[in-house]
Parts: sequence; C-alpha cells; structure tokens
Amino acid sequence: MSDDIQSPKKSGWGELGHKWITAIAALVTALAGAGFFIGRNSAQEAKPSAPATVTVTASPGVRPADNATSSSTPASPDPAIYWSGELEWGKFNFDINPPNYTDGEYIQYLGSELLYVNGKARVTAWKKGGQPGKADCVSAIDADGSNQTYVAKDNLICGQTAEGRIFLLSATSAGTTLRTQVTVWNK
Repeated sequence: MSDDIQSPKKSGWGELGHKWITAIAALVTALAGAGFFIGRNSAQEAKPSAPATVTVTASPGVRPADNATSSSTPASPDPAIYWSGELEWGKFNFDINPPNYTDGEYIQYLGSELLYVNGKARVTAWKKGGQPGKADCVSAIDADGSNQTYVAKDNLICGQTAEGRIFLLSATSAGTTLRTQVTVWNK
C-alpha cells in the first residue's frame, strides 16, 4: 500500500463493546424468560395483562447505562406516572423512560451515601414523616433542593429533573450499592 492512501478506521471493543454487552444481556434475558436454559415446561406462561420488564446489566466501572439495573413498567396504569420501578444505582437521567445514562444530565450515586446531580436537576432529602406525594416533593425541592444530598437505607429523596419532572426515591439499601424504588411523575 502507498503511504498516500489511508486505510479505513477500524472500530474496536472500546467503541462498540458496551452495545454488544447490552445486546447479549437482552438476548440471554429473553432466552431465560422463555425457559430455553432450563426447559420450556418450567417457563412461566405469558399473561397478556402483565407489564413488560426491562433489565440492563454489566460490570462496575462501565458507563451506567451498562452497569446499572432497572426493572420498569413501560406503560403505567396511572396516567400521572411517567415511570416507576426499582433501580440499582449508577448514573441515571429520569427524563428518559426508562431511566438511563446520558452525557450532561444525570444523577449519580457516588457510593459514599451521596447522590450528586450533574446538570440542572435538583434533589433533597424528605425531612417530614410519611410518604410524600408529588406536591409535597415540589415544596421540599423549592425549600432546599440542591445538586447533592445524602441518602441512607429507608430515606426518601425528592427531586426535579432538568426538564421539570418530579421524582421520589425510596432507598431500600445503601452503602457501596444503592437500590431504590423510584416514582417519576409526568410534568
């Protein structure tokens, strides 16, 4: 080959690896749900009224779209709910349904019981008794919402996304890993 002719640029695992991991994880999940690995007779029968579940997983240190788990109900029976489900934390943008990582706008669990916002979203710990609703969270965010808050097991965290959606996080476990039940309300 001549030095004047440039060869086409090749893509490697660094550029496309996360897409392949996600695709393989989705395939394995679908096959497991169909009973492929343990026999079709042991698979649960599909229920037409049951909502679909989305799961995305990978190893720590990879982009949060690949290292966090979310179980969601895409079509909520409550029209006021944008998204509801359980998350194992990495980085999430609650303006995306289901929540996922995006550059620029996300909320991240730093592993030291600290939720940190990158972008315009705001968060605050719920300091009153009981379970807050959307209006309660709006009041709490207006009073002392910021770009970070501490979270421990059984804490409730109110927040507002960059696009103005109100959300509530209920911590089911905290420490090196944070798991939360999440409700994101429509605007």
